[in-house]
Amino acid sequence: MYIEQIGEAGLIQRIKNKFPTNDRSIAIGIGDDAAIINPSSRKALLFSTDTIRENIHFSRKYCTFYDIGWKSVAVSISDIAAMGGLPKYLLLSIALPPKISVKEIDKLLDGVADISTKYGVSVVGGNLSGSKGGVTIDTTIIGEVSSGKALLRSGAKVGDLIYVTGVPGSSAIGLSMKTPSEDFMKSHLRPVPRVREGIILSENNLATAAIDISDGLLSDLGHICERSSVGARIYANLLPLPEVPHTIRKRLAKAPLFFALYGGEDYELLFTIKGKNRTKLETISKRERVKFTIIGEIVPSVKGIRLVGENRKETEIEPHGYDHFKSGRRRLC
Repeated sequence: MYIEQIGEAGLIQRIKNKFPTNDRSIAIGIGDDAAIINPSSRKALLFSTDTIRENIHFSRKYCTFYDIGWKSVAVSISDIAAMGGLPKYLLLSIALPPKISVKEIDKLLDGVADISTKYGVSVVGGNLSGSKGGVTIDTTIIGEVSSGKALLRSGAKVGDLIYVTGVPGSSAIGLSMKTPSEDFMKSHLRPVPRVREGIILSENNLATAAIDISDGLLSDLGHICERSSVGARIYANLLPLPEVPHTIRKRLAKAPLFFALYGGEDYELLFTIKGKNRTKLETISKRERVKFTIIGEIVPSVKGIRLVGENRKETEIEPHGYDHFKSGRRRLC
């Protein structure tokens, strides 16, 4: 059975049944012209929107519909994590070709539902449309953060230390292989937003600046440097690199360091802290059992972004990464 057989009303009812909510802050959810939410008066609201489009962000050759649903929400949740907030509500807009099967759409909605449940996000509305150009999903997410505690890109100062969560580069390695059975491909298809880590940084007043790694570590570090009017020095020997088995390494065109610096779509957090807070961060990291890895330091803007190699040679590097309008490559799942 195809979605053209159940129509828009049937699909809306299917979605409504998929996403019931018991959240008392939601006065009106799916089914009306707009959702009505009663937010906490002691919280600031965070808003973010993302689009994933077939043959730009994903290909059905390598992605399941479950993967597409999961990732469409993960990228938006990651934006809230980067601000130190808690994701709360999601608007989901889907454009579909009429010959997509209902079974496939159920899988897509399963992916959306599973990650939404994992992070306590309520789907409160959205939109449906036909498409002549493949599947497109737009997500708008609303989160909350304690007033005055949102993490921004613009607060880094000279002398601050640079940290990262997780292991950047795993997603790009997975994409380069296009082999769904590999663990690296799972990192690419089903990223895990660092919400808990972001909240730890926010609530403990630790991060001076933060961003999630979507376009590549160097590119996103460049955004922090630009907004903060600073430069950065990264140490290659401090970067947490993916552990790549020899059998896989032979299939890669680049070294793991390249993927860590330029890969993108890791959705790890890249952040800075004051040097005096290093011990505090490490203590909290152990207590909360989360991993924060120091990779460098903030320097004056005139120095640009510099990479210190294992031979201690320091080289200025361009913070380029993925750009939808400049990149020659397409970003495909």
